[in-house]
Amino acid sequence: MKDRHLVHKVTEGMEGTVNGNANLGVPQPPIRGDREGTAPFSGQQIIEPVSPMVQPPTNVLEPEIDRPCFKTHDDWFALKGSRKKPGLYWHGYKPTKGDAAPEEVDIWISSPIHAEAETSDELGSGHGLMLRFCDSRGTWKRWAAPLVMLKGSGEELRGELLDNGVRINPRAQRLLIEWMMEQYPKHRIVAATRTGWTRDNTAFVLPGKTIGNHKYCFQSEHAAHDAYTRQGSLSEWRESISAYCSGNPLLILAVSCSLAAPLLRTVAQRESGGAGLHLLGDSSKGKTTALQVAASVWGSPGYVLTWRATGNGLEATAAARNDTLLPLDEISESNPKEIGAVVYALANGHGKQRASRTGGARESQRWRVLLLSSGERSLAAHMGEANQKAKAGQQARLLDIPATSRRFGLFDHLHGHGTPRAFADYLKRATGRCYGLIGPAFVEAFLEDNRDLKERYAEVLEAPEFAGRDGLESRAAGTFALLGVAGELAIDYGLTLWSQGDAFKAALEAFTSWRDNRGFGQNEDSQILVAVRDFIARHGSARFSSCVETDGGTVIRDRAGYWRDDLGGRVYLFFSHGLREAASGFDLKRILQALDNAGWIVEREKGKNSKKIRIGNDTPRLYWIRPIEEAAE
Repeated sequence: MKDRHLVHKVTEGMEGTVNGNANLGVPQPPIRGDREGTAPFSGQQIIEPVSPMVQPPTNVLEPEIDRPCFKTHDDWFALKGSRKKPGLYWHGYKPTKGDAAPEEVDIWISSPIHAEAETSDELGSGHGLMLRFCDSRGTWKRWAAPLVMLKGSGEELRGELLDNGVRINPRAQRLLIEWMMEQYPKHRIVAATRTGWTRDNTAFVLPGKTIGNHKYCFQSEHAAHDAYTRQGSLSEWRESISAYCSGNPLLILAVSCSLAAPLLRTVAQRESGGAGLHLLGDSSKGKTTALQVAASVWGSPGYVLTWRATGNGLEATAAARNDTLLPLDEISESNPKEIGAVVYALANGHGKQRASRTGGARESQRWRVLLLSSGERSLAAHMGEANQKAKAGQQARLLDIPATSRRFGLFDHLHGHGTPRAFADYLKRATGRCYGLIGPAFVEAFLEDNRDLKERYAEVLEAPEFAGRDGLESRAAGTFALLGVAGELAIDYGLTLWSQGDAFKAALEAFTSWRDNRGFGQNEDSQILVAVRDFIARHGSARFSSCVETDGGTVIRDRAGYWRDDLGGRVYLFFSHGLREAASGFDLKRILQALDNAGWIVEREKGKNSKKIRIGNDTPRLYWIRPIEEAAE
C-alpha cells in the first residue's frame, strides 16, 4: 500500500464553514434531499448541496489585471461581462499578425492554488514549495511539494494534486509548471523529509503538525497521510482509556512504550535504532487490544500494522514512523526465514544499502522506533520453524514478555466489566473514538520541560533493580528504564490518570518477567555451547570415529572430526568446518571464545586453540573439545 502523508486542512482567513467546506464568501444552497431513511436503490433522487467551486454567486466583482500575468482568484469574479469560476489563470495575449491590436486571452489552469513559502532541508537541498490549494468541495489544504516532482512532464506532482481534489485543465498542464517555476515567495521554511525530531531537537515534525520551532514543516512526495490522524479530546482519552490502564501493568507498559519513542534521541541519546517488546502468549487474551491502546497515542486503530510484510516494506514503514511507535500484530504472519534479519534492521535503525539507477550508492533509510509486537510464539520458536536459530542479539532487541498468564489473560483489573472479552471490547471502542492526541501533547510538554531528563534516566539505570547480569541484560534494562521514565513523565504532565510510580512498577515488573523467562546465562556463549552439545548428541556416532582405530571399521561420511577417550572422559577432536557447522551463525573465532570461556578446550599448543595429532598418515590440526555437564545447566 502506498505510504501517504496527511494533508493539513486549514481555514485561515475563511469566514464561515458548512459541513467542513469553506464558504469562500458564497452562500450555500439548501439541501434539497435527505439521505436519512432512504434506501440506496429506491429510485428516489438525492440532490447534494452544490460545491461553492461550481455554484456561481449572483453578484461578482471584476478585479484589476495587469497583463500578461498568472493570477489566482479564490472566488468567482467578473471578466468582460461574464462570471468566471475560481482558479489559477493565465491572463495574456494571443499572438496577432501585422499591426492588429493584441487580443486578450484568459486561460483557466487549475483550482485555486498559492505558493506560500519556499522550502529546503537543513543541508540546503530538497527544495520545494509550500502550496495552499482548494479542492472541488471548497476545502483548503496545504502541502510542501518537492520541486523534483516537476522533472520530466511533472506528472507525479499533478497526480498528487489531482488525488487531493485539485482540478487541472489538461490543455494547460505546461502553464501549471511555468507558474510554479515563477514562484519565489518571501517566506522560507526548513523542510523535514521524515517524521520526528529535527537536527537541532527544537521541533518535532508530523505530517499534519509541527511541534516546537515552526520554521520547520514536513515535506513529502505524497500529499496525504492517514497514519497520524486525530479525533476526540485529551480529557476524553484520559478518562476513557488511560484510567482503564490503571491496575493493568501491561497496558501501562504498552502506552509507556508508545510515549518512549520520542525519548530515544533526546534522553537515551540514540541517533538511530531502537528496541522492541514482544507480547507473547495464547490467542484471544488481549494482546491485540494492548497494541490498539498503545497505537491510540499516535493515531487511529489503523495505526496498528501486521508482521505480514516484506523486509523492504517494513523498512519503509519504520522510516515513516520515525521517533514514534511501530506496532506489529501477530509475528506468525512473518516469514520465519527473514524475521531474524528484519528484527536486526528495525532495532539497528538503518535499511539496506541500495544502488541508484545511475549505479551510485543511494542513501539508505534511517529511523528510530520502538517496536511493539504480539504473537502466540516467541521469536526463537518462529525462527525454528524454518530451522533458523535465534541469536542472543536478536532476542535482546525484541524482548519476549509473557503476557497472557495474568488474572484475566493480559489484564489484571476489568474496571467493572463482567468478562475479559467485554473489557477488551470496551477498549477497542474507546480507542476507535479517541486517538492521536496524547503523543503530540507529550512532545509539547517535553519541549517545555527544563529538567535534566538525561540525568534522571541515568539515575534510573543505576538503580539496583535495573542491574543486568551481563551485557545483553544491561541493554534490555536500558529499554525498560526508558519506558518507565516515559510513563512517569506522562503522569507528571497530567496526560494520564495513573498514580505516581505506576509506570516504573510496570517497567520493572516487565523487566523481571523478561529476565525470568530468558533464564540465567542465555547469552551467545550459552547458545554456542548448547549448539555444540546438540551437534555431538545428534552426530557423535555418525560423523566422528576413534582417532586410534583408523583401519577398517565404518566409513564416515561428512566427517566432522574424531574422538578419543582419556581419564577425564571422551574428547571430541573437531575440524574447523565441523565447529562452524555445529554452531552455525557464529564465526569460528566467536565459537572458540565461548568454548574457551567455558573450559571446554582441554588441550592446545602454546598460543593456539588447536593441537596437531597423528592419525594414520595425516597430522591434522584439530580442536580438542570435552563438553562439561555443569555448563549446560
